[in-house]
Amino acid sequence: MTNLKSFSPREAYAAYMLGSLFVDVREGVGSDAKKVDVRQIVTLPFSELDTRFSELPPNRPVVLVSKVGNKGKQAARFLLEHGYTDVAIIDGGMVAWEQEGLPIR
Repeated sequence: MTNLKSFSPREAYAAYMLGSLFVDVREGVGSDAKKVDVRQIVTLPFSELDTRFSELPPNRPVVLVSKVGNKGKQAARFLLEHGYTDVAIIDGGMVAWEQEGLPIR
């Protein structure tokens, strides 16, 4: 199994700018929740990952967004076990992303 990559929020943003797909695995992200403000982000709650992971392109780098990183790590391990090879999490998750002053909506 490929090692899990971990990006700082700024490294994750750079990876997005280079073509990585952001996947938000947080549960119950309502319309009032803060979200990473990027054009291409997939909302795929962790509880649905086992049935919907095939919606994600296996040949594109994936960066997982979670609240602080815990669900992201679990989701990353799952994807790596299911054949995805370029998977990363954001250190500190959405909390760190916001603290860094990166785009949110």
